[in-house]
Amino acid sequence: MSILEKFYQRTKGIEAKIGIGLGDSEVHNDKILKAAISALEPRYSSFFFFGSRKSIDHIANNKLFSKNKKIITLVESDEPTSEILNYLKTNQISSVVRGNLGSTKFLQGLQSILKILEINRLALLETFTGYQFFFGPVGIDECNNFDSKIVFLNKAIKEIKALNLEPKVSILSGGRIGDMGRNPKVDSSIEEAQKVVSYFRDKFSSLMIEHSEILIENAIAKKTNLIIAPDGITGNLIYRTLVHLGGGKAYGAIYMDIDRAIVDTSRVGDISEIKGALVLAHSLSSRY
Repeated sequence: MSILEKFYQRTKGIEAKIGIGLGDSEVHNDKILKAAISALEPRYSSFFFFGSRKSIDHIANNKLFSKNKKIITLVESDEPTSEILNYLKTNQISSVVRGNLGSTKFLQGLQSILKILEINRLALLETFTGYQFFFGPVGIDECNNFDSKIVFLNKAIKEIKALNLEPKVSILSGGRIGDMGRNPKVDSSIEEAQKVVSYFRDKFSSLMIEHSEILIENAIAKKTNLIIAPDGITGNLIYRTLVHLGGGKAYGAIYMDIDRAIVDTSRVGDISEIKGALVLAHSLSSRY
């Protein structure tokens, strides 16, 4: 059973009201509509679309919406980011998928409206051969030093164990150990990765964790289910290369260790990413 299927199994019998953000692109908003209709069982889920008047009118005139009005509520707002987060805050919806809302404004809203000051997102990715794994960090400002990496990894391990999976962790660095001495940044990256591995081996003697150096392909070959990039910028580049150039897929990214169910997506993501994010959001709704 794949990781996404494990999340899907946890949605059975759980009623969820899922909010998702619309943006300026009609093409990507149509993807959201199609994903919502096809992703989940209607009797267990309903959807709230948040957007500007233009985006809401576009969805309202779509024939697919007309046939599925019972499970989709359209919420028009001049500030859809604030609106969707306030709906979540007041429990009018049970989970949020960012969808086509801008990331910067969304992150600012998490801080100002939900008082979430520390952001750690764990992405669910799939290689072009169909192997699924958790990956992070994917935000350019996330997990950029030893301490934040320790916090991130602790949260990620907790998420994986909640799925009744045994974490198998690969820590990436900027080079091979044999590259030491060639570049100070590479040296620092390798040293930090080794330090992270030592920390977790001391803390959890049974945890499967290793320094995979720069060899991400080896981490996949060993069936690792959690891969940690050297920093947020590198992680974002790996994600984009895999998903947008390498034939892989993304299924959303979980905002970890907060008291709300929130899932991130790329604004230019494929319909499979939106469907995956909706499954994650529905599954996580059961926690709160």
